[in-house]
Amino acid sequence: MKTASGPSGRLARWRAALMAGTVLMTAGFVLSGGAVAGDIKDEPRFKSGKDYSSLKDWNLKAENIVPHGVNPLYYPIVPGHKHVHERPDHPDGKYRKETVVLDSTEDFDLPGIGKFKTAIVQEEEYMDGVLTQRALNWFALDKTTNSVYAFGEVSWEINEEGKPVFEGTWRAGDLDGDGVAEPGLLMPGTFTVGGRYIFDGGQNQAYGGAENMEGGIEITVPAGTFKNCVRVREQGLINLKDITDKIWCPVVGVVLDTSDGKLIASAALPKDNPASDVSSVGKLRDKPLKYTPPVAKVSGDQATKIALAEIPGKATSVKIERKKGKNVYVVEIQTPKDGEKDVFVDIESGKIVGTD
Repeated sequence: MKTASGPSGRLARWRAALMAGTVLMTAGFVLSGGAVAGDIKDEPRFKSGKDYSSLKDWNLKAENIVPHGVNPLYYPIVPGHKHVHERPDHPDGKYRKETVVLDSTEDFDLPGIGKFKTAIVQEEEYMDGVLTQRALNWFALDKTTNSVYAFGEVSWEINEEGKPVFEGTWRAGDLDGDGVAEPGLLMPGTFTVGGRYIFDGGQNQAYGGAENMEGGIEITVPAGTFKNCVRVREQGLINLKDITDKIWCPVVGVVLDTSDGKLIASAALPKDNPASDVSSVGKLRDKPLKYTPPVAKVSGDQATKIALAEIPGKATSVKIERKKGKNVYVVEIQTPKDGEKDVFVDIESGKIVGTD
């Protein structure tokens, strides 16, 4: 990756090298050739919702909100659009996310804004070829600015038997703790370095702020080489350790996400680009699931004792999940000083394979 202003540009932390492959270095991760090293490990730059613009600053009016359209740096929010990201080095296996803009819309009626419709954007996540999560997002654009907004989502985890289990939801206008959930701004119509805005407005379920970090980027990913791209940092405000950097490029939207990986296919690409072929989207979902129930050689009580020896506190939950490529007990522990911690204990060996 390189920036238009060179290595000594607005962010000195970003050093570029154009050799046989594209290399990106920044404080929390390294990308080389095609490997995504991981999520951002930087300290949070901003920690409160008050540090970001929000609904009160955006002058949203129903007559200007449309379900479908195009933002200069976003993917086309038009029915039928599809794209795919993959992260082969995800710690739990080969990760893939398929995004589809559905034909249907969702109705909203918000105080101070009015009645309008949003697009429904489906995201399905796969691990090692198995569907693990599905979400429906409600997005729309302000036609006067081309800014893209999020009005909520509903999501399901797909259990080991291939059945959806409701995970959670947030919706602008619904009660949210002591207040009401608000829309989030996903991408402003005009990108300005230094701009900050709430991108998810459900303070109990999904709450975070975005910061426009850098512009003028050129980057190569499996879907092609893209210019005039920008970098946005997303900061979780419920979990301050949840930090993601995204590279957004004209026409196609996100081409690199430190959590979700790199763009490998998009219907927005020219037809002469092989990465414009999105015919594989949805096919994994229809594959029969090969499910063998995990057999634990270590009991839940034993796993809890092992976990508490590693992180003292009070165990509040013990369940079997797939983590770091293994079947593990996830032991949730409430600690006196550091809040909730998770310890992953291998169900066969009883060894700790990670913490969170």
